[in-house]
Amino acid sequence: MIATLAAVLAAVHVAGAAPAFKSSFTAPPPEAVSSLKATVGKPFSAGYVFVDGKYVKPPYKVERYGNVIRINGVQVTDQVVSWEEFIKTQAGVTVTKTEAPAEPAPAEPEPEPEVEEEEEDDAPSSLDDLFDDNPSPKKTTKKAKKPKRRAAPKPRKPATTVTYALEGPFVPNDKSKALVDKINAVRTSIDGQLRSGGYFCFGSRYATVSGSASTAKMVLGKLPDIMKKCTTREAFVSSMRQAGFTYFPASLNDDLFRNRFDYLQLEARTKSEREQQEWNQIISPSR
Repeated sequence: MIATLAAVLAAVHVAGAAPAFKSSFTAPPPEAVSSLKATVGKPFSAGYVFVDGKYVKPPYKVERYGNVIRINGVQVTDQVVSWEEFIKTQAGVTVTKTEAPAEPAPAEPEPEPEVEEEEEDDAPSSLDDLFDDNPSPKKTTKKAKKPKRRAAPKPRKPATTVTYALEGPFVPNDKSKALVDKINAVRTSIDGQLRSGGYFCFGSRYATVSGSASTAKMVLGKLPDIMKKCTTREAFVSSMRQAGFTYFPASLNDDLFRNRFDYLQLEARTKSEREQQEWNQIISPSR
């Protein structure tokens, strides 16, 4: 009986667990991950993170993973610096140029002849027409004009593809370290803004939407209620516009609406933080 009850509770726990989700960003090349390793920041609980509209719960750990940025193991950027740029810093790199055959120029359409109308001579066509009060209407004839020739389309140039291949192991140098520093600067910027209480909405279909702590307080003060009450996309978009979130891209609104039941986690976090603040005021009242 006890074993059965434990099994049921375990099943309920699994069913109620937040499902893992896969980021829509393109994964970094395996070579970049093995050669560049990672830079991992210390975990913290401030700020808010959404990836493809899905709320990521704190604590947050922002890391450079190869040449991309991840938060809690979820990728939040594409390649900040492409792996190709790292290959170019190596001494043993070979460059190959490949020219694909040019596509034939589109055939010139056969010009259609222009038609102009001509009237016949005003002279009456018969003696009856000359003295008739209602002469026959004049007839017109259509005469084809010589078609104008269009300029022939210019031939297309062959497409050139340049590929870089590294022979041998990747060897870090000053140039490659400078590129890693550039990626780490992005990691540090995201880490710092979240630690100060800001928010980030990452997505591969739109530019990142982010804000400071004051903006995050305004957004998270309205967003959970909108997610809770709106059951259709149209109502959600309208409510977001009325709330002042006109700078949210349409694709981001779609993602947030698709994950609207995350309002439960957001409300729970807001309640917990409010209770913690009240408790802090009790044990350490301001003077």
